[in-house]
Amino acid sequence: MSEVAGKEKKIHQGKNVRFARELKGLFQQDLADKLNKQQSDISRIENQEIIDDELLNQIALALEIPVDFLKNFKPESLISQLTINAQTVSFKDKAVASVGHDVIYNFPIEEVAKMNKELLEMQKEHYEKEMQLLAEKFELEKENALLKQKFEFLKNKK
Repeated sequence: MSEVAGKEKKIHQGKNVRFARELKGLFQQDLADKLNKQQSDISRIENQEIIDDELLNQIALALEIPVDFLKNFKPESLISQLTINAQTVSFKDKAVASVGHDVIYNFPIEEVAKMNKELLEMQKEHYEKEMQLLAEKFELEKENALLKQKFEFLKNKK
């Protein structure tokens, strides 16, 4: 195994903040307003690989997403899955050359652009679905916490 392949990419929490903010349709200034910060603070945060847990929790609340998404989301895993799915596309009527172990595909630029657009659309749909599922999980966790509080209250009331 090569040295590069053996290294696992670190999660860049700032990029996850930017991704979640953009997915919500917010500008840096919008998020800054929600957090009582300056736009430049948001820019700095989005460039940080690791973000303080307290600040990360505030950002998650402002964006109405689970903090786990900001801490643990790896876009590389999604991209590799999309790449695997994209390889199942039919290549008939295309020029294909094999050199040693390398395979070279020659596609017209219009088709490359179309395939790229389709891939990006698939990626966006997957991100949106993942965000929706994470938001649902977050809501269920909040509901669970409230039920636990009510249970403890009733238990202590006796």
